[in-house]
Amino acid sequence: MAATKAQKTPKGRKNYGRNKGRGDAGETAVMRMLRVEGYTVSTAPEHPHGWADITATKGRETRRIQVKNITSRRFLTAAAALRRIRGRPYNIRRIPPGGEVWVFDADGRRYVFRSGGR
Repeated sequence: MAATKAQKTPKGRKNYGRNKGRGDAGETAVMRMLRVEGYTVSTAPEHPHGWADITATKGRETRRIQVKNITSRRFLTAAAALRRIRGRPYNIRRIPPGGEVWVFDADGRRYVFRSGGR
């Protein structure tokens, strides 16, 4: 696979590969939280075709969760976090029915957005 535009810059090369580690750390934290609440948790394969990173089930309830671990920003409000994930590079315009987006910021704050604005 050819290098991306960001990987061709010194800053991009220095950061290369770190995003996956950050994402995995966020997913691990979410899975831990859900297991404490009694959910059975599974992750998507390495190259998922679906929307969610994590699927959690408890009885008949199923939650599909997309995790964003944005450690380069601090969000003081949920509105600021929502604006960030709706813009580039995330472009999450619509959360599918039954879906959730969990956003973690640099200070470890968590913001949860669900389909239908719940």
